[in-house]
Amino acid sequence: MIEKIRVVVVDDHSLFRSGVIQSLTLDDMIEVVGEGASAADALQLVTELAPDLVLLDVSMPGNGIEAARRILEMPDPPRVAMLTVSENDEDVMGALEAGAVGYLPKGIRAPDLITAVRSLKGGSTFMSPDLALRLLSSKTRMKVGPLSSLSEQEKRTLRLVASGLSNREVGECLDVQEKTVKYHVTNILRKLKARNRVEAVLIAKREWSELESDRV
Repeated sequence: MIEKIRVVVVDDHSLFRSGVIQSLTLDDMIEVVGEGASAADALQLVTELAPDLVLLDVSMPGNGIEAARRILEMPDPPRVAMLTVSENDEDVMGALEAGAVGYLPKGIRAPDLITAVRSLKGGSTFMSPDLALRLLSSKTRMKVGPLSSLSEQEKRTLRLVASGLSNREVGECLDVQEKTVKYHVTNILRKLKARNRVEAVLIAKREWSELESDRV
């Protein structure tokens, strides 16, 4: 006999919670074994019912992300997914860092919700394509350091400045006039939002150090 997917739904909006439960019961292989309205309810339901999957709202009383974290610290925890209107990047990252394997928008259609639950029970992760793309773009932006805004010539100039050379000496190394070096240094300070050469060098050395650490 094939076992049903045992699901707990926790959301403080009773009307929405009822709609989620009604949608899930359209699939004979899904059984909603419990429902609640707060983080405390979620913890109690997981302890008492040992479900396969818990759907949590992010902004419910007691904080859904904190509930996810505490649930996933339990011995043999269920899988946890967030079902919420919040698409705030901090909420998404907080949920994923807590160990949630899914982040489902509350506007998700019943067939898609059922597909997501089946996928999550099968060991997959689930996130709406639009949200996944935006999150990836956000993470990419966060990984781009301040030096990425510099041109190759400006980077070469900054490296020479960081080595202690004067503008004249930098110009000799790059075979450009000193006024050209001053122009590049002015642009470097503006792009790095540095107040002077020393601050620009400190920013550069920090970035170079982090890049070297990432390669190790």
